[in-house]
Order: sequence, then C-alpha cells, then structure tokens
Amino acid sequence: MRTGAARDHVGNFHEAGFYSSDAEFLALIVPFVTDGVAVGEPVVIGYDARKCDLIRAALPRAGAVTYIVDKSLYASPASAIEAYRRQFERHVAAGAGQIRIAGDVPHEGNGGRFAGWDRYESAVNTVWQDYPVWSRCLYDATTVADDVRDVVERSHPRLVAPDAGAVASPRYQDVTEFEPLSPEPDPLEATIPSLRLTDASARRARHLIAEAADERIDTDILDELILAVSEAVENSQLHGRPPTTVTAWTGPDQVVVRVHDTGPGPANPLAGLVRDGSFPGGRGLWLSHQLANVDIALIADTEGFAVRLRSLT
Repeated sequence: MRTGAARDHVGNFHEAGFYSSDAEFLALIVPFVTDGVAVGEPVVIGYDARKCDLIRAALPRAGAVTYIVDKSLYASPASAIEAYRRQFERHVAAGAGQIRIAGDVPHEGNGGRFAGWDRYESAVNTVWQDYPVWSRCLYDATTVADDVRDVVERSHPRLVAPDAGAVASPRYQDVTEFEPLSPEPDPLEATIPSLRLTDASARRARHLIAEAADERIDTDILDELILAVSEAVENSQLHGRPPTTVTAWTGPDQVVVRVHDTGPGPANPLAGLVRDGSFPGGRGLWLSHQLANVDIALIADTEGFAVRLRSLT
C-alpha cells in the first residue's frame, strides 16, 4: 500500500524540487525520509558523502535507509535505470508497498556532466511504471544551469518546495513529447578527421579506429569505445539506410566517432536507455549505453541519423 502524497498513484510518482541552502535541502528531504521509515518503506538515498552526512545527522534515528555515496549508481543513465530496477525488484519481492528514492544526477553544477541525463529524467516516468516508486529529485538552485532547470521542469510531473508546498508542473511533457537537449558539438569535430570510412564492416572500423587512437586514451577506455563503435556500425547497417559513414577525430587525450546513415533513426524515445529487443537495434544500443567511459549522443539531422561516441577521461 502506498502512503503520503503518492497514495493511490500507479507507477513512479516522480517529483522535483530546488533548494538554495542546506536548510532548504533538509526541509525537502528529511520529512520524505522519516515518513517512509516510520511506515517501514525502503528508502534509497543517492547523494554525495556531504549530503548523506547532513541527512544522517538530521534523522531522529537511523532507520532502514540505504545510502549510496559513490558515483557507481549514476555511472550512466542506462546503468542507473537498470541498477534501480534491480533494487525495486528485490524490495517488491520482499513485500514493499512503496519504495522511496532520492538522488542527485550528474550535471555541471555538481561537478558532473548532464549530457544524456535529460533523457533519463524523462524516461523514468515510463520505465519504472511497474514499480511502486516515489522518486524525489532535488537540485541546487545556486549551481544548476538554466538548461538543466528547463529539463527538470519538463520531465517531472510534480514540483515540490522547501515549505512543503507541491504543484503540478505546468511545463511537464510526456515521454512521447519530451524534447531532449541538442548535444553540444565537440571541439574535435571542427578539426580535420583522422579517418572517414564508407560502408566499412564493423571489424574494419574497429581495427582502424584502434590504430588511430593508439596511446591517446587509456586501454580500458579504448576497449569500451571500440565496443560502442562496433554496435553502432552493426545497428546502422542492419537497421539504417545506406551509406553508413564512420568518421573519427583524435586529440591528445580524446577520441570522437560519428556513425551516420541516411535513415530516420530509432522511433522509440527510450532507445538505448532500456533493455528492449522489441525495436530495431534496441539491445545493441542498450549495451553501448551501459558503458561508463563513453558518452553517447543520438543525433537526427537533415541528412539522416548519427550515433556520436566520445571517450571520457
């Protein structure tokens, strides 16, 4: 049975709030945690160590709260969706009527990168609909960028304030209508490419990119990039429209690859974020989106569709 504001709601009860001080942060998170603990609901907190310490100090008792303070939870949007899903499965199997979660997705204001997390914030309105989840996403208003705030208001059906007031977000967009941020061009893409291939096999693309990237990035990162390139090329050739073009740029410590074809790209707005083989390329895109060291952007343009892959340091 669900409790609190989420009572009688089906699926993910998804809300967001903005705070400008530690006091406002605690006003938004402590009642959310204590009310859940009081009725025996699992509570999962995914903040940095400082915020977790603030919450612990403010709680009247420890309770059944799970703290995840390392960055593994939010390694990538697709892996976060999957990691939370596994937790939900365990809690529901144990009899939980509601699961409360709160966390801090990466963005430039907290030292992370927001690229891709706009799609995550929209997707979880749908992908967690089979679970009794109450998710509260809190953002620091003093550091959050305008484009991130815009996404938050469009991807959360409900907005909460430190004074405990809550309203329906007037700018909310359903996942089928949500407009993700346009990926920023990488500076390397303005330089002369290191290689450009047309209708090459995935094997040849892997080999030539590995040669071009040799000693520019760590071996582990290169291995992930090569895996993502392989999946993108195979998806393009199986599900896109020819020709498939692979373009790579190499810098002193970064590699950028675009795999482009003339098709429209996947129609599913959840492409890459969920483990779904029901649409073309679904599983391959999902595997690539699990990688922590590769930034993946899906880009539609007037000439077709591209998967851009960037090594991360």
